[in-house]
Amino acid sequence: MALGALDTMGRGALERWYREVVASLDAAARILLVGEQEGEMVAMGQLALSGATNADHRAEVQRVGVASSMRGRGIGRRLMEAVEQAALESGLTLLWLTTHDGTDACAFYEAIGYTKLGVMPEYSRRPDGTLWPGAFYFKVLSA
Repeated sequence: MALGALDTMGRGALERWYREVVASLDAAARILLVGEQEGEMVAMGQLALSGATNADHRAEVQRVGVASSMRGRGIGRRLMEAVEQAALESGLTLLWLTTHDGTDACAFYEAIGYTKLGVMPEYSRRPDGTLWPGAFYFKVLSA
């Protein structure tokens, strides 16, 4: 998965980049959730809260990922349930996200109740650098 990175970065550069990104985040504007199994991180997801005063009810779901060796075990579904619960506890009622169109992620988000809003061509790069369309999804939460 891309998670905002390109293959050409290499693992060391990718790890440094993520450490720098995490260190620079405004903790009040973001909720980070991590799934662990036997002390190892196997999943993560983030809620980026809207900074607009007229949009304090919504957040963007970002950087959702499950380790490839752990897929198919319901971890992603449980992670997204935790993301949505954290959103509700924070007073959020609308979540939105983007993912590369035509990937397994699209089927996953649709299966857990997200609605596809549309597709934008050449939205972001795949890990290999290829420009790819982005699929936009949303979900209205209810308590």
